[in-house]
Amino acid sequence: MAGVDTRAFRRTSFGLKLVVQPDIERAFASQVIDRIRARDFVLEMGPLTVRLPHSFGQCHGVERAIQLAFETRERFPSARLFLTDEIVHNPAVNRRLQALGYQYLDGQYAGTLAVQDLGPDDVVLLPAFGVEAGLLEALRQRGVQIVDAVCGEVMLVWKRVREYARDGYTSVIHGAPRHQETRATVSRTRQDDPFMPHQIDAPGAWMVVRGLDDAAQVARFVRGLCSADELQRRFAGAVSPGFNAHHDLERIGIANQTTMLASETLAVQELLRRAYEERYGAEGAAARVRLADTVCSATQDRQDALVGLLGEPLDLLLVIGGYNSANTGHLLDLALSRGLAAFHVEGAECLESTQSLQHWDRAAGRIANARDWWPHKQPLDVGIAAGASTPDARIGELVVRLAELAGCPPAALH
Repeated sequence: MAGVDTRAFRRTSFGLKLVVQPDIERAFASQVIDRIRARDFVLEMGPLTVRLPHSFGQCHGVERAIQLAFETRERFPSARLFLTDEIVHNPAVNRRLQALGYQYLDGQYAGTLAVQDLGPDDVVLLPAFGVEAGLLEALRQRGVQIVDAVCGEVMLVWKRVREYARDGYTSVIHGAPRHQETRATVSRTRQDDPFMPHQIDAPGAWMVVRGLDDAAQVARFVRGLCSADELQRRFAGAVSPGFNAHHDLERIGIANQTTMLASETLAVQELLRRAYEERYGAEGAAARVRLADTVCSATQDRQDALVGLLGEPLDLLLVIGGYNSANTGHLLDLALSRGLAAFHVEGAECLESTQSLQHWDRAAGRIANARDWWPHKQPLDVGIAAGASTPDARIGELVVRLAELAGCPPAALH
């Protein structure tokens, strides 16, 4: 990493965990959730039983990012602190960091300052999703102190797509083209990262497929059933500059946004692999298609745990997390695919009454109001699933609100 001042770049703790941990617990921990964990993830409160999956809420990568954010504030008490964008997709976490003094350079929390306004006295925290390589280089050029809170699972995907690029394979990413993580990932196929070893020799091509419908269209092209122009129109904005389908889809390496639904990623891989086999034969496909297991282990754990919870006799499932959280949305998909009444809420405040609930309508892509959503029966069995960026405090508030709506005595929570 010649020419890089690694003193201005930090990826590890400042050694202040014990100092900041009390503040983190006050902000994000929940005694209610601790009690539910201690009771085998079930809380019986007379007319209401609340069940949690055995894996839920904040993952290690999110906890690490939050810890680094608090440590950075402690380490630089008088410096201006910035985040490039949301540290994780949870509004409660981002609001708490704003209260600590963090300013945002982009996204829904962005202020008035931009990269060109920063200098050597400023500190920039990179979010768990990562940042695009070009932005990282711009920050380096400004001489700011960079604190890297990027999740290790995301960096493993970067490593894989860089291998694809070096070997002349086009990276096909199962993900959302505009998601922070996916933008950061595809940038690593074309630009050098000043803080990563093994630089690439030439820009690699990339394509982002949102799901099975997109993958099926790619498969049709591979089989010769649709034209390059049709493919180009469908994937406008979701392919690398100068993308040439005939050339760039000769050899592909498949990876994914780490928060995608694991079963769908596997289905995308299988659909594309079969298309290449039909065109090139098994041996030819093996040389032209590379597969990677880059689904985050925490995402997989939470999906598997929810499948286990869905085996219980639930009357309702609430999924709590940021509305722009991909992994939270996929938990909702799992529940809905099994025909269960389920809603994605951001917090306890969404449960306005037993007659009115504010939730994210995934199909419409907007906040909606559900009327008469409350199952009027006793006893009532409600499950709660939580996205990987949701703090225990927000889940605990939801449990308390459910108890209020069910008419449980306050003592039932203890």
